[in-house]
Amino acid sequence: MNDRKIQVFLYGSSINLDVLSKAGLKKRAFAPAMLLGFELTIQPVANLVENGDGVVFGILANFTHSEIETLVASHTPSLTDAPYQVEPVIVRTRGGRTVPALTYLSADMAPGMADKAYISRILKPAKNYGFPSWYIERIKAFLPTKDDA
Repeated sequence: MNDRKIQVFLYGSSINLDVLSKAGLKKRAFAPAMLLGFELTIQPVANLVENGDGVVFGILANFTHSEIETLVASHTPSLTDAPYQVEPVIVRTRGGRTVPALTYLSADMAPGMADKAYISRILKPAKNYGFPSWYIERIKAFLPTKDDA
């Protein structure tokens, strides 16, 4: 039996098509979407933190459970040893539809400095998907400064 496809909300470097391709995930239709009640952190990699007033922008796509597991297993261990867990969420598409989806987050990520190349893998697709300028600035705020070295 074929794996059933489900809606998945991707954020952080997972919105980058090169990252998805390296994980063996074929290009498909992606819809820009937002998740309310969370905020994006990048310390050292992207994660979601609950915040009642927060909003996170990302993309919505259909994946199978095995594809989600492949993405998390192939991408995150090279970036962090923090475990990510799949969580159900409700996202809103750019067209205003409310959609149940799965996403992933880590409750056990130790804070650390973000890498400039990692942030760049998020910034370019975030701009291409038309995320708001204030959100682009939020992502840029995680770039290391000279004082961080």
